[in-house]
Amino acid sequence: KRKEIMKNLNRHLLPLVIGLVFATVIWQVGEIMLADFWSKTCLSIFGSAFVELPTMDKNGIPMRYYPSAGKVYDPELIAYESSRFYKTRIEETRKNAFLLYSKWLEDNLDANGNIPNNYDYPKAGLKKPWYSAAGNSATMLALAQRAGNLHSPETFIKARKMLYNLQPEKGNFSFYEKDGGIWFQEFPTEPYSLSGMLKTLVNLAEYQKMVEDSLSQKLFQQGVIALKSKLPELAKKNLLDDKYHYKNKRIEHIELVSLLEDVNSATPDSVFTPFIQNYKAKSKQFVLFQFFSPFQPGRIIGYLFGWAILYLIAYLFLKPRKDREV
Repeated sequence: KRKEIMKNLNRHLLPLVIGLVFATVIWQVGEIMLADFWSKTCLSIFGSAFVELPTMDKNGIPMRYYPSAGKVYDPELIAYESSRFYKTRIEETRKNAFLLYSKWLEDNLDANGNIPNNYDYPKAGLKKPWYSAAGNSATMLALAQRAGNLHSPETFIKARKMLYNLQPEKGNFSFYEKDGGIWFQEFPTEPYSLSGMLKTLVNLAEYQKMVEDSLSQKLFQQGVIALKSKLPELAKKNLLDDKYHYKNKRIEHIELVSLLEDVNSATPDSVFTPFIQNYKAKSKQFVLFQFFSPFQPGRIIGYLFGWAILYLIAYLFLKPRKDREV
């Protein structure tokens, strides 16, 4: 009986080890691609996913899927896509997309000249309409680009007003840090969102490069002061994270590091270079260590699911032929 038990254990042990090795290698080099593929597949088949994803409406306007909100028009995404197509507008289709997206943004400004998020966002406890520095600054940049392309002073005035509204004294998009500088908010209910802060600084830097506005330069410089002071506290064990976003934590970390690099390249003395080196090392760390520093249950569950599938494949492949025939 003991021999039979040991035989059964050995029959399962090798497939378990093979599955473990393959799962670890695959997750080390391909977790990002796997997570992206699985999420998009779930959204296309089931109409839902565990993470936020970009999509489009029937008219070609970008939308974003949020697990807690469904498919919504996210002004920050639309403005980002508008600016992306603006940079490659030499192609007619891209120029048309840029004009379509930037027109949508201009048409959807509210009475105060800001761009509202017209959807509820339960994860952050937000009811529509709510406002974001990331969305407002991205729209500001897109409208400035639209104004330049169409030679429209009226549109540029709208962009300039959005810049003006980013000041702590003028709206609800930012606040003065007690240790110096200005922090730009993505969510009114969460003061310190790294994603929103970094995106706002990138947009201010792009706007400054395009318009050479002293106010955008001042706001960028003040934002850099606040970010430099707060970043060590927000980076938990060198992992950059935003608790109100639905993303694979590894993907989110890499995206935030990329945004930080963009901010760093716009600062005269590259003040964030030491931080970036540490954060990049984190994303290359052995994947099993990443799961627990800090603890990331979502990634662990995905890994265990992949391990189980690979174990089953190995078990069936290694199963003796007579057992298969039975």
